[in-house]
Amino acid sequence: MIKSFLQNYILPREVDFISGLQAHSLSVHKTIRDLYLCFIKTKEESCSAIIEDEHEAQCIREKNMQELLDAFITPIDRESIYRVISQLDWIAVSVRHFVLEAKAYEITTLENAYIDILSLLKEQSLALNQGFVNLKKSNASLVAKNAQSVRDNYEKLIELHIQKMADIAKSNNMRDMFIQREILLQLKEISKRLQICANSLEDIVIKMN
Repeated sequence: MIKSFLQNYILPREVDFISGLQAHSLSVHKTIRDLYLCFIKTKEESCSAIIEDEHEAQCIREKNMQELLDAFITPIDRESIYRVISQLDWIAVSVRHFVLEAKAYEITTLENAYIDILSLLKEQSLALNQGFVNLKKSNASLVAKNAQSVRDNYEKLIELHIQKMADIAKSNNMRDMFIQREILLQLKEISKRLQICANSLEDIVIKMN
């Protein structure tokens, strides 16, 4: 009874920040999976899900941020938690902006020309989420492997990006060149942000061990 009293009224409440980050990363993965379904499988409901924040990435971000602000003690470095929250939000917002810009250009499908890049983005986001799952399990070696997988797929995506940019440069259609260049740059940026977040995840696991 004394222990319960201390926990409820005196001792600071323990917040499971890792579970919160895991939920946030899962929401981001679902958003990127919708990106694939939207432009490769042409599922309009997936496009709408991204624009309407159906996966509640923003709500999870706000919850995690509020808990961080209210927490007296955190199990890991506060700046590290804040950094990951911001980076996950950054990814989700970038995907949403990509969809809005694609719609403005009246692009409804990217078909086979971009299936490799969007598949790599999906693999990156899955590996990132799995990294947070393994962080929860305190499995540092698996977290490191997940983070490396995100980086490896980023390198593969960059190679595809260079190849496609070179192909675009051969076109005589200036409007098409501009649109395709913008699409490639935005997809590259989403991939880069996934890598940055993976590096921050690795930073957390190093500090915990």
